[in-house]
Amino acid sequence: MRKLGLIVCLLCLAGCGKYTMEEAKENGDIIVQNDVTNSDRFESFLKKSTQGKSDQIRITAFTTEGDPVLYDVKYDGKTYQYTSDSSRDQFGTTDDDRKNEVCKRLVKTSEKEQSVYTLRQCAEGADHELLRLPKQ
Repeated sequence: MRKLGLIVCLLCLAGCGKYTMEEAKENGDIIVQNDVTNSDRFESFLKKSTQGKSDQIRITAFTTEGDPVLYDVKYDGKTYQYTSDSSRDQFGTTDDDRKNEVCKRLVKTSEKEQSVYTLRQCAEGADHELLRLPKQ
C-alpha cells in the first residue's frame, strides 16, 4: 500500500510541470514572446466588451528564460476582473500578483507604432498594461 501511495505521489509531481507554450496555444491564450500570437482572440474580447457582453481571456507572457507569467481578464458586462500570476517564473516575485482585482475601464492609447491596451481605474490604484499590438 505504501508503494502505491508513493507511485501516485510521484505521478502527481511529474504532472505538475510548468505551463508550456504548447499548452498555452492549445488553451487559446494570447501569447506574448517577442511578438503577439493569437491577437485575434484579443480583438474578439475587445469587441464583446465594447458591446457589453461577458467574456474572458488569458494572456501568457513568456520571459527570456521561457517561464510563463499569466494574466487573466474577465469582463462581466460592467467591470473587468484582473488576476496576475508570476509563480511559474523562476526569477519572478509574487509580491505584485493580483487576484480578481476589479478595474472599471480598458483604455487604448497610441505609442509610436503600437496600440497599448491598459486596465484603468483599478481597485488597488495601479493601472495594468495588458498588451501592445502593432497599429493597423
